[in-house]
Amino acid sequence: MKKIAIIGAGNVGAHTASSIIHRNIAAQIYLVDQAENFEAAQVLDLKDSLLFHPKAQVFGANFGDKVLSDIDVFVITAGAKQKEGESRCKLLGRNIQVLQQIKKDIGPIKSSAIIIMITNPVDVLTKAAAEIFDLPWGQVFGTGTLLDSSRLRWRLAEKFKLNVENTHGMVLGEHGDSEFVAWSMVTGKEDLTEKDRELLEKEVREEAYKIIEGKGSTYFGIGAACAEFIEHIFSDSGVILPASVPLNGQYGIEGISVGVPAKIGAKGILEIVKKDLTETEQKKLKLSAEKLKKLFEGCEV
Repeated sequence: MKKIAIIGAGNVGAHTASSIIHRNIAAQIYLVDQAENFEAAQVLDLKDSLLFHPKAQVFGANFGDKVLSDIDVFVITAGAKQKEGESRCKLLGRNIQVLQQIKKDIGPIKSSAIIIMITNPVDVLTKAAAEIFDLPWGQVFGTGTLLDSSRLRWRLAEKFKLNVENTHGMVLGEHGDSEFVAWSMVTGKEDLTEKDRELLEKEVREEAYKIIEGKGSTYFGIGAACAEFIEHIFSDSGVILPASVPLNGQYGIEGISVGVPAKIGAKGILEIVKKDLTETEQKKLKLSAEKLKKLFEGCEV
């Protein structure tokens, strides 16, 4: 069986594990968390769902355990929380240090291992993780704007009275305030007024804030998004999804990770898929990348 290690057993990590189980993905899932009693409780709670979705197995693991050297996919959800009055840049610096410590604590890993970043700000931390883990290109990527694309598509489905699978479109750029809807890739856009488009984009961009205000954090959607990536990795499907990937000149961007269309398969990101973005969309993508690159280069580590 394939082996998945989820670093961080909190809401996001546990819901990622639950989503993997509910998709009937045949895999051994290992939760790793410094709070060992909490981790053990999460493992027991997840095991209680296995009768109904029996292909997965769930275990707890500690840093340094031998099993971590044989993991196929690592999902990193752990990170430092922002202190009162702390700048975003200082928080980033602390989270980069957390990533460095995670790599040290995990110990040696397979050269074929894939790292999926969830911890926010995911784009900048994906770029940092790619440098820290030093794996081949494509084996370290972030969930990026897949979640935002889901937020767009269920809204389109409700507006057009369609099954969500019959809607198409992507949100690109930062998983954050500078993200944008690539309307050139959206089906049914001709039936939307300019006001409709502006409202949809605003709702998608601000949804996380509403969720956080109401219950503290997001976890159902991002857990499902990560499980989607994992299913396509294990099936080597070649599906095209938006992901946060370190770019080396694609779309005229380099030196940062940002949400772009990517082909997903057994080696993680197989390739960046070139879409014919409009001039305006290309400009928005570059501006989003420049914002992230400036933040990354200014981090205090």
